[in-house]
Amino acid sequence: MAVAALAAGGLTAATASTAAAGPLTAQSCYGSAKSYSKSAGQRWFPNNGSSKLLTTGNCNDINIKPNTTTTIAVCFYPSSGGVSCQGSFKTAPAGQWTVVATDVRDGTSFVFDFGHTSANTGLWAG
Repeated sequence: MAVAALAAGGLTAATASTAAAGPLTAQSCYGSAKSYSKSAGQRWFPNNGSSKLLTTGNCNDINIKPNTTTTIAVCFYPSSGGVSCQGSFKTAPAGQWTVVATDVRDGTSFVFDFGHTSANTGLWAG
């Protein structure tokens, strides 16, 4: 549930659950990663107003692996309407997977909020 994802947000719990599940779970999750490319001048990805990213059954969390260190949060778009953004940003180091939101339901619509307008590229899995 999006509310749980907003409240939970802790890296420790997600890391522990991934570690307990073993390397096959992480490989399956990260193995389905998709690339992103956020243009300079934009704060959100995707940023065309109508497109959203969707979580899948491959990961229990929303993860990002940026090519340059960035700050990141997630904004959820529940099926009931509206938008609910995380209240704080996480630092995602370059070249490392960072859990941005935990325990997110499959099929959840969301966008990344980078908190800045610099260009950014990398991978995401969710």
